[in-house]
Amino acid sequence: MRGKTLITTTQNRISSNPVIKGTLILTLTGILTRFIGFYNRIFLNNLIGAKELGIYQLIFPLYIVAFSITTMGNELALTKLVSEFMGRNDEKSARSFLSTCLIINLTLSTMTSVFFCTNANFLSSKLLNTSSCGDCLKILSIGIPFMSAKGAIHGYFLGMKRSDIHGISDFIEQIVKVFGLYIIATYLTKKTVFTASFAVIGIVIGEIASFLYSLFTLLNYFHKSSKAHTKCCCPSNLNKQPIYTQKIISIFLRNSIPLTANRFILTLLQSTEAILIPTFLLNYYHDWALSLSTYGIFSGMAFPFIMFPATITNSLSTMLLPAVSGAHSELKTKYLNRIINKSLCFCLLIGISSATVFFLSGNIIGNLVFHNKEAGIFLYRLSFLCPLIYLATTLASILNGLDLATHNLMLTVLATGIRLSSILLLVPRYGMHGYIFGLFVSYIFLTLSSCRKLNHVINHPFYQK
Repeated sequence: MRGKTLITTTQNRISSNPVIKGTLILTLTGILTRFIGFYNRIFLNNLIGAKELGIYQLIFPLYIVAFSITTMGNELALTKLVSEFMGRNDEKSARSFLSTCLIINLTLSTMTSVFFCTNANFLSSKLLNTSSCGDCLKILSIGIPFMSAKGAIHGYFLGMKRSDIHGISDFIEQIVKVFGLYIIATYLTKKTVFTASFAVIGIVIGEIASFLYSLFTLLNYFHKSSKAHTKCCCPSNLNKQPIYTQKIISIFLRNSIPLTANRFILTLLQSTEAILIPTFLLNYYHDWALSLSTYGIFSGMAFPFIMFPATITNSLSTMLLPAVSGAHSELKTKYLNRIINKSLCFCLLIGISSATVFFLSGNIIGNLVFHNKEAGIFLYRLSFLCPLIYLATTLASILNGLDLATHNLMLTVLATGIRLSSILLLVPRYGMHGYIFGLFVSYIFLTLSSCRKLNHVINHPFYQK
C-alpha cells in the first residue's frame, strides 16, 4: 500500500513539474538515440574503415556551422517567444512567430545549401584540406533545408513544453539513418567498397524522415486545436487579434539575432578546432592516412562514448534554461537557488560515476565495442573530463537563463582559445594526447569561471532577500 502511494506521489510530482517531465522524456529518447548512434559508428567503421570515418567526421564542423546560421539561434528565440505568448493566451501571435521563423529558416538554409553545393570542391580542398570531402558536402547540402524547417517546428513545441516531439523526431532520424544505410548497403546496391560519401546519404534521409514526422505532428496539432475550438462554446484564443506582422518580425529578430550571432561565433571557433586537428596531427605522424584514422577513432568512437551520459545532463540543460529564466524574471529567488543547487549536484554525481566507469573499464570498452585498442586508451584518458564537461553544459544553460549569455560566450571563447593553443603547440609534439591535455585545461577554466560568476550573481544582495 505504501509502495503504491509512493509511486502515485512520484507520478504526480513528475507530471506537475515540466523540468523533470521534459528531462525524463528527452533523456529516454536521447539514450535510445545514442545507442542507435553507437551501432551506427560500429557499422560505419566496419563498412568504410577508420580513414573514411575520419573523412566523414571532417564534414561535421561545416554542418554544425550551417546549423548555427540557419536554425539554432532562431529555434531558441522561437521557444522563448512561444512560451511567453502562450502564457498570455495569445496562440495566434505564437503561430505568427512560427511562420516567421519557418520563412527565415528556409531562406537562410536554401542559401546555405546552394553555397555548399556550388563551392563543395573549394571548401573541401582549401578549408578541410581533403579533396575527398567534396562529394560529401554536395550530398549533405540536400539535407540542410529539412534540418532548418524541422528546427522551427521543434522550437514551437518546446515553447509549449512539448519536449516529446523533439525527442521522438531525433529518434526517428537516427533509426532511418542507421537502418536506411544498412538496407541500402546490404540489399539495394552491389558495391563492395564504400566511401564516406555513402555514409552522408544516411544523414540526409534521416533529416528528411525527421522533418516529415515533425510536419505531420504540427499539422495534426493545428487540426485538433481548431476542431476543439470549434466544438468549444468558450471564446478561442485563436480569435484574438495578433500583434502586427511588422512587430512580430521586429520582436523575433531582436531575440534571434544575438542568439544566432553567439552560436555562430562559438560554432565557428569549435569548427576551426575540429578542422585543425587532422592537419596538425600530420606534423606528428607524417602520414595523412594515419592522421585521419586517429582523428576518426577519437572523434567517431571514443569521444561520442564519453558523451553518452551527457544525454541526461543535456536534457536537463534544455529544460533548465526556460525554468531558470522564468524564476529569474518572476523573482522566485528561493526556487531559483533550489533548482540550481539540485541540478549541479545531480550533474556532479553523474560526472563522477561516469568518470569512474570509464577510468576502470575504458580499455575493455574499446576492445569489446570497437575492437580497437587505441579507442580504449582514449576512453581511459578522457574519463577525467566527465565531471567537468557535464557541469560546464549545465552551468552554461543556467547562465543563459540568468541573462548572462554574453558573459557565457566570452568564457566559452577563452576556453576554445585554450584548446586551439593546445592544437598548435602540443598536438605536433604529443599527438592526440596533447589535445586531450588542452581539453582538460580548457574545461577546468570554463567550469571554475562559470561557478565563480554564478556564485557572485546568486550571492548578490538582491538574491539574499
